[in-house]
Amino acid sequence: MNHKLLYQWTEEIATHFPTFNSWQVQNVSLFSLGIIHAESSQQQQIARQVATGERVDSAARRLRRFMGNDNIDMPTFFTEWTRWVMATMYGDEVILLVDETKLNDRLGVMVVGVAWEGRCLPLAWRCYKANSALEYPKEGQVGMIVDLLQHIKAGIPAHKSVLLMADRGIGTSPDLCRAVDALGWRYLFRVTCQSKIVTDTGDYTIAAMVKEGEVWSAQGRIFKQRGRIPAYACAIWSVGYDEPWALVTNDPDLLGEEYGTRNWQEQSFRDLKSYGWQWEQSWVTDPHRMTRFMILLVIAYGWILSLGAYAVYDRGAHALQKHVNGEYRRYWSMFKEGLNWFTEFVRRNTVCLKLCFVPDKRLP
Repeated sequence: MNHKLLYQWTEEIATHFPTFNSWQVQNVSLFSLGIIHAESSQQQQIARQVATGERVDSAARRLRRFMGNDNIDMPTFFTEWTRWVMATMYGDEVILLVDETKLNDRLGVMVVGVAWEGRCLPLAWRCYKANSALEYPKEGQVGMIVDLLQHIKAGIPAHKSVLLMADRGIGTSPDLCRAVDALGWRYLFRVTCQSKIVTDTGDYTIAAMVKEGEVWSAQGRIFKQRGRIPAYACAIWSVGYDEPWALVTNDPDLLGEEYGTRNWQEQSFRDLKSYGWQWEQSWVTDPHRMTRFMILLVIAYGWILSLGAYAVYDRGAHALQKHVNGEYRRYWSMFKEGLNWFTEFVRRNTVCLKLCFVPDKRLP
């Protein structure tokens, strides 16, 4: 472990998390850096990377004590983390993505994150036992998501416009539509193929209005049986897809094609799991301990994504690749570019580059 780099990273953590005490600052900086070095979520692997003046088993116990610390204020952390990310992210529009992921049959995790350059950086989350109705959060799915959104909102500058996207398992919810409206935000939700919109000319099943290659839209009231909320509907069936997107929104200026951004969250789940931090191999089974462990995983992930932006800006990233359709695409994801830049620049020069999410101007 490079002590000079650790010291610089510790200073960054202390600056942006003013409610952390010194013990929490030291552990967050140490173990988040250890995760990057180890590219692993296994406690022993992380401990081996950070154990310099102590035994590996002692470092592992220290990590477990951090995960077991009930004094960490997660709502405040979510707000401070969001504020740090937003202060370093260019642009006046924020696209938030919400989805659930599973860690095998052990834990379910609801994650709200910000979309950026093909990836989604988690901002707030809730962990719970997987596949257990009895241990699912008592406030239900919508209540849980709204609680996370409230913590995130406190960290987003008032001048930024916010758009929330969700897949049909979450988005087919009049209660969530109303909640996002109440926050003053926009939404673009995919809904089930049975969802209808009631218009002045009749009732329409949104997904049934298009054939492959077609697009359709209408204004009316959505969720005929459960709310009749004023909104806009759109159906898109892109060529080569098995079925159309049935979408609802409160923003008439959205075309529907923006929903393709939602896949970025799936890519980030892969980064956190088999493509990067091996999250599914952590074997943490307690939801509260996993909630705190994710602080380390997410901060490490955010820094690496930011380093990918530095690699692009400093012309250290791989050149774009031209595909058969004439489009240019990245050779590596921003996550992989960031991992490479951590080795090639940060460790080699012992320079703790600050978070800075600059867009990749090489792409349209």
